[in-house]
Amino acid sequence: MNITFALDDELIAAAKTVAAKHGTSVTGLVRTSLEQQVAVDNDTSSTSASGVMQELIDYSLGFKPRTAVMATLGLDDYGSLLRLLNAANLPHPIVPIAKRKAMVAEMKMVLQREQ
Repeated sequence: MNITFALDDELIAAAKTVAAKHGTSVTGLVRTSLEQQVAVDNDTSSTSASGVMQELIDYSLGFKPRTAVMATLGLDDYGSLLRLLNAANLPHPIVPIAKRKAMVAEMKMVLQREQ
């Protein structure tokens, strides 16, 4: 089915750039986005928090790593995962402050060894 959308020129230009990077078309981007939105909506309307929604919740809360969730959901780019989180109204995960401090300390040690 063909559908006509009214979108501004800047959005279409940006969409064409993204589509080219991913080897698809603007139509492909729209199709994928709609499929993902429908999948999230269908899952959130069910009585149990399972499937796609549970994976998103687990990732959002930091229980599962990004790579595992992306593999389970069949996603090949991080942007798709972020769009699903947004569609489900879930926050993006944030590395806890203690872990961030440990990462900074480890990076400082690595950099000092290289000098």
